Amino acid sequence: MSENLRDLLIAWSLLPFLTPNRTRLLCEFFEPLTLACNASSTTLAAMLAIEHEQAELVKDPLQPAARNRVATLRESVLTLVDDDYPPLLREIIDPPLALHTRGRRELLQRPSLAVVGSRRASPYALNATRYLVAPIAGEAEMVIVSGLARGVDAAAHQTALDSRGATIAVLGTGIDVVYPRSNRRLFERMEQEALIVTEFPPGTPPLAQNFPIRNRIISGLSRGTVIVEATGRSGSLITARMAAEQGREVFAVPGSIFSAGSEGTHRLIQYGAKLVHDANDVLDELPGYAKVHKEEPPLPDPPLRDVLETLSRDEGIHVDAAAAKLGRGVPSIAEALLQLELGGWVQALPGSRYLRVK
Repeated sequence: MSENLRDLLIAWSLLPFLTPNRTRLLCEFFEPLTLACNASSTTLAAMLAIEHEQAELVKDPLQPAARNRVATLRESVLTLVDDDYPPLLREIIDPPLALHTRGRRELLQRPSLAVVGSRRASPYALNATRYLVAPIAGEAEMVIVSGLARGVDAAAHQTALDSRGATIAVLGTGIDVVYPRSNRRLFERMEQEALIVTEFPPGTPPLAQNFPIRNRIISGLSRGTVIVEATGRSGSLITARMAAEQGREVFAVPGSIFSAGSEGTHRLIQYGAKLVHDANDVLDELPGYAKVHKEEPPLPDPPLRDVLETLSRDEGIHVDAAAAKLGRGVPSIAEALLQLELGGWVQALPGSRYLRVK
């Protein structure tokens, strides 16, 4: 494919008013796409519902300043006409004209699963994310796709990496913008060991309207989407809806009926999403995947085992409550919890609470 067409697609992708719906119209009406440059400004303005000046930019996006910017992006961008453009993403109704990338671009050719959920994830949601992602990314070797947000997204990426698996982050910002800032260390690790992609031009700040737009890429890259925790108005439900519209599998992790974070996932199950109890519930719906082995890790020796068994995988237990259950002093329990934490059995939460993770 000619460099000129690639440059044209990159230049169009840099125009902020060319939304996914408008690029879809371009792709539907012009074959090949270069014919859009020969259309009249009046036609383009009417078809795309844009101003006359904007239509002029669509006709001739490679003006001098834009041409220079495109030249700096060629090597780091995948376009819709490239052979290695993600095949599943190409199938959706409004694929991005260009994807900015950092990291292991070859991951876009491997089967992937989206895992998303609440930014204000409960301890239960984070535990469930790790429990599901570890065998899917590790033993099943599926690429885990998520949005690099706080909470479930970050846990999904981190678990995939820690399981020696692969993961892709889809940003709602420019490729050079770390958001949220608390994920900077994870962002830098993803650049080195995994892949970061976005359709938004470099420098794009975290604008609220861009995150629902990026969600179609998360689901579009993936054979299925798992929602771990979501309120009734969660953005994760947008990703689930888009996955269903794209003909992909939708999965939901149930939670407590008393938790607001379970409302969205329970509604998804009512509407037909598959309830997920373990990793095999996901893999059973994806052709070509065998069941993963369920191996319970060996328990620590007493008295650490006694302390571990007082803890919950659903919510944090205060050190005082654990001590009261066992009838032992708080200093003794605190020392045991520290050893369990160092061994990876428990996670320390704010307020001297502890969550069992194995």
